[in-house]
Amino acid sequence: MEAGLVARIVVTVSSLLAGVWMLTPSFAPPEVQAEIVRVCELQTVKVKPENSPAPAWYTGYLPCNILVKGLDLQGGIDLTLYVDVDEAVRSTVQREIQPLKAAAKDKGVGLVDVRRDRREPVLLVQAEPGVTVEAVKTVVNARLQSYTYEKTDEEAGITRMHFRMSDTRAAEIRKQAVEQAREVIDNRINSSGVKEPSITRKGDTGINVQLPGESDIEKAKTSFGTTAQLEFLLVDEDADHKAISEAAEGIIAGLSAEEAKDDQKVSDTLVDRGVLHPGQRLLWHYTEGVPEQRFDPLVLKEEVLLTGDDIATAYTNLDSQAGHYYVALDFKPHGSAVFSEVTGNNIGKRLAIVLDGRLRSAPTIQSKISGTASITVGGGNLQDTFDNASNLARFLRSGALPAPVTVGEVRQIGPQLGEKAIHEGSLASLLGCLLVFVLAAAYYRLSGVLADVSLALNALLCVALLVAINATLTLPGICGIALTIGMAVDANIIVFERIREEIRQGKGPAQAIEVGFDRAGVAVIDANICTLLAAVVLYSYGTGPLKGFAVTLGLGIFTTVFTGLFVSRTLMELAFTTRNRTTVSI
Repeated sequence: MEAGLVARIVVTVSSLLAGVWMLTPSFAPPEVQAEIVRVCELQTVKVKPENSPAPAWYTGYLPCNILVKGLDLQGGIDLTLYVDVDEAVRSTVQREIQPLKAAAKDKGVGLVDVRRDRREPVLLVQAEPGVTVEAVKTVVNARLQSYTYEKTDEEAGITRMHFRMSDTRAAEIRKQAVEQAREVIDNRINSSGVKEPSITRKGDTGINVQLPGESDIEKAKTSFGTTAQLEFLLVDEDADHKAISEAAEGIIAGLSAEEAKDDQKVSDTLVDRGVLHPGQRLLWHYTEGVPEQRFDPLVLKEEVLLTGDDIATAYTNLDSQAGHYYVALDFKPHGSAVFSEVTGNNIGKRLAIVLDGRLRSAPTIQSKISGTASITVGGGNLQDTFDNASNLARFLRSGALPAPVTVGEVRQIGPQLGEKAIHEGSLASLLGCLLVFVLAAAYYRLSGVLADVSLALNALLCVALLVAINATLTLPGICGIALTIGMAVDANIIVFERIREEIRQGKGPAQAIEVGFDRAGVAVIDANICTLLAAVVLYSYGTGPLKGFAVTLGLGIFTTVFTGLFVSRTLMELAFTTRNRTTVSI
């Protein structure tokens, strides 16, 4: 037996075993599938699973991927999210406060305080005595071109200048906020798009999300409702935290219920009353659960040192001594340099980590730290802290939402096709494949049987690759697999007819097979490249199910070329050239 044939046999058998290995968890019992997923999650954080109902040799060496049916095959969750676009505008105004302060400082224009209006996209600027309106306007026009001077008023003895964001800029931010929110949500669900969630715009501020196979509505709501805006600020160690906290309690009692819940509004009021100095912010820790309770307030310096944009990656880790999980953060080069400088210059002081306006932790800086940080998470038990840490890490990796989102309509739906339609569709597919196999065997005899084996391996590898990339099987995906089988049959027909021509010209089995595959292979590859280009276009410009069809079709092209030109040739050479046969059954 030639070395080339032996190598092809090894590759063919290896691909078969790899496909079976990849698909094994997908056909395991549901309880075993759930255990495989649990073991894989624990392995990512290097925790050894205990009390597993399945043997370790079974779950430990199987792939973590399991084929999931799409919304049209098994149902799922359909929900509508609404983006608070006005808050996106206000958040943009808030983020422009620090750059304006820095620009004023560089130009020698003294500003006592800069804050945003609670209701309008307006910056409220309090200048030092003797600083003219024209001087402030010059700084604003140089740094924030989209703001125009509106008026100057006096309230409670404080004179403030009003600079309003232009309507054009505000409208642009509102429009971008919805699209950015859609992209962030898409990244949180599936960065490559092959899980086939349907995430589409709905009206001016809405986003419709369909999640195939999901059943936990509360978990879905939690995933989308977290904005994940991260900030690092220093604790003001010179402030009298206890006295300020007591004064804050008295002031909060005089605010409305809505204003009292807003930490930023409380801080602004404390500044107006002289309890806090401009440039200070008062934030509380919050208890887990419902209702939330404030506790342990801290006075922070309002300058934001780092944000979530400075993070390169976030991942879950286990603190074995404390017995809980936490989120580890790695910074980008610039963020790492800033973090190292901040920690080096503030040893012995506390660095506050603020997430979505809530104080998460304020650890004391023990030494200079280069490029890493951590966020502790709450939870009742080890599994809860693992879930919370995993979700938070995923949110930080995918980026922050530009504004809070609220969950509107929520529906938990069953299979759109119905069980009967699914059964009939499966039966039709099986009968179609069986008919193709029978006709191939009848027309091409033993060669047709070998082609049937190649077609079966083609379908197996196509589905295995879908599982390997965490794809979700939907009707468009099934259509892609059916088209793959059709292209594979066409490839075999082209090759077999070429072999017949070579045999009619008097060539022996070995030479006819070799020449047939070599010359017909060019036509097969050319046809599949054209189809691949169509799949690339569909994937580039399509969304949801259309993109899923393109993925399946693209994978099927590679498996078709592999099985049609490589596996079929291996089987035919093994059947017709290894025993000195003088004819080819074709």
